[in-house]
Parts: sequence; C-alpha cells; structure tokens
Amino acid sequence: MLTGVRIINYDVFDDDKVGLLLEDEEGLRLRNLNALIGRNNTGKSCFLMAMSFFKRCILTDAASASKADGRPGFSNLLIDKDKPCTFKLNFKFKDNILKKVNHMQYDLSITANEFGSPLIASEILTLSEKADGTFIRRELMHLENGTGFVVDSKGDETPADIMNEHLTALGIYGKLGQFPYCAALYREIERWFFCAFSAEDISSYYVDGNAPGGHKHLNSHGSNVSNVLEYMKKTDPRGYEGVIADINSKIPEMKKKKRLPENLSKSPDKLFLYLLLLHDRDPHSTIFIETPDKDLYHDMVDVLADEMRQFTIDHPYSQIIFSTHNPYIVETMNPKEIWVFSRDFGSEEDDSVNIRCAGADKVVEALFKQGVGMGAIWYGGHLDTDIEYEE
Repeated sequence: MLTGVRIINYDVFDDDKVGLLLEDEEGLRLRNLNALIGRNNTGKSCFLMAMSFFKRCILTDAASASKADGRPGFSNLLIDKDKPCTFKLNFKFKDNILKKVNHMQYDLSITANEFGSPLIASEILTLSEKADGTFIRRELMHLENGTGFVVDSKGDETPADIMNEHLTALGIYGKLGQFPYCAALYREIERWFFCAFSAEDISSYYVDGNAPGGHKHLNSHGSNVSNVLEYMKKTDPRGYEGVIADINSKIPEMKKKKRLPENLSKSPDKLFLYLLLLHDRDPHSTIFIETPDKDLYHDMVDVLADEMRQFTIDHPYSQIIFSTHNPYIVETMNPKEIWVFSRDFGSEEDDSVNIRCAGADKVVEALFKQGVGMGAIWYGGHLDTDIEYEE
C-alpha cells in the first residue's frame, strides 16, 4: 500500500503531495481507505491518471505510457518542458517474496529529449528498516541516466547499465528473482487495479471480443464478469456459492433472489461488480476508483462504503483510493482518510493544485470527535475552504 505520493512537474501538479514520504519529519500518511474530494477540475482525476501513467512506465516503458489511455505524448504532459517530471512513492507492504513487512520509497525522474521523447533520468529505491529503535535507510537501487547499481539477494551492489533509455531499472530487475527487493516492489505495483466500472466509454474489444474461458480477475471495465464467475465455479464451487450468496444478500433489490440474474453478463449491475471485486481471493494491493458512487442509489452507496471498509479490515496491506462528489460515501470515514483538492481559478498567476488532509483541520477534528459524520461536515462547507491550518 502507498503511504505517500509526491508528483513534480507533471500534468496539473507542479509540486504536490498526498501522504508521508521518508524525508518528511511530520505529517499524515495515506491510509488503507482514502477519499479524494474537491470541486471539478481540481486534480482528483489527474492524480488517478498520474498513478496509471506511473504503473505503465514500470510495467512497459515511458514512451508507450506517454501515449496510452489517450495521453498526448510525454512533452505535453510536462508543465516545464525543460525540467524532468518526478514521482516519489512511499510504500508499506508485505510480500511473499521477502516474507516480511517492508518500508520502501521509490523515486523516478523522467526528462524529455530534444524531440520530446521521454528518457529515464534517475531511479532511487530506498529501504527503511527499524534497528535498535531507530529507522535506518539503505539504498537498494541508484541509477543516473541508466547507469548505477542494484542490490542483489546477497546484499551486494550489482552494477547496472540500462541500454534502452525508455525502460526503468525497476521494470527490468523486478522480473528477476535474484533481486528480491526489486521483485517485491514490482509485484506490489503490478497488482494495482484501476477500476472503470462507471466509465461511459467501454471499448468494443472488451464487450464483443472477450476471450473465452475463465478469468482470475475482473478487467478494468468489469465486462469479463461471466469469465470470472466461470473461473470461480470451476476452481472453488463451494467458495463461489458462498461469495454469490453474500453479495446477493447485500444488494438491496437482490435480497429476495436466490440466484444470479441471467442477464447479468449482458448488463452487469455496477454494485455487484464492485462487491465481486472486493471479494477477490487474491486481492489487489491498491485499488484506484473514480467516483464509485456514480449511478448508485443512496442505499447502494451505503452498502459499497461498508464493503470497502470491510475490505481494508480483511486485507490490512491492501488499499483503496477513490474520488467522489458524494457526502454519503464518506460519512463514516475518519478525517485522516480524506484528502481535499482545490485550485484558485481566480488567480491569473497561480492556479496550481493544493492538496490537504481533512485531518489537519482542527475544527474538522473537533467536530468529528463530537460525533459529527464526515459527510455532514463536508455538506456543512467545512472542507471547501482554502484556509491553511497549523499542524
């Protein structure tokens, strides 16, 4: 799971941060459940898209990531084309490769060449381990312009020289077992899931050209739900019946139905898709969702909010980060789980994004401790001000 993210010189983010990084002496970290709120065009969707771009850079390469999902090319993603964009991501996770909980920070800088094509400028992977009551940091990877070192399974620094300027060292060494720290972090990022169940644009490839057979996981649009159900039936029939019964008992209009509707694969119910995603037996490390409450009736929003919370309790090293405009879905959340995005569109000089945690607002904390729900606090206008609060 992510505990902190800093984005510099990318899209609408000149230098913005959510959560806590290794270099921060104080602040509030990202939690297992996180809501991104704010008015339209304040950067919530851009943040989710930035995370998608980052994942594609690691799993594929920076050049293709700059054009995927409708992106306009790398140089057009930079605020200042003469400076690199930088991603700093702080992780806390438990992985089967390392057999322990790890705290790592990965810093990635990408610059543009004279033709606007992306070049991997630097990569730094830092491990933070507790010893004798204090945290000790150690670099596990450090490359500048493709040259540097990566720490192997013996703890030795292995020289690294990446010939392809579009590829990250993490994307290369993360596929090799002799570099367990890189492999563990690569696996963590690979298990991110970007949910688009509420997206209006669904490619005909997913709808009409779905591959036959069982699929272990839902795709981003949920259009392979019939394949996933087939996989569950064949691999764990008893578990399948239990999951379906549990989901059906929680969806308001399905409580009296004993079996799954036959037309589900043709017109899948969005709440059903969300609940099926949250019942995945191999849960994703981080689930990113844009407006999960879209098109859901208020009682369904309540069910989804409860199930997202239960997911994070059942899977303490998994995480959900979602954007929303709906006060209902954040009603039972903690102020430290809500991040408020804002921009000053009235300023001609500076309309940059501002991100703050609601938990840093003493008034909000006081109201919450008195029993006022976060939805009511938001509806009352206490989260929409741009006042800076003391830590």
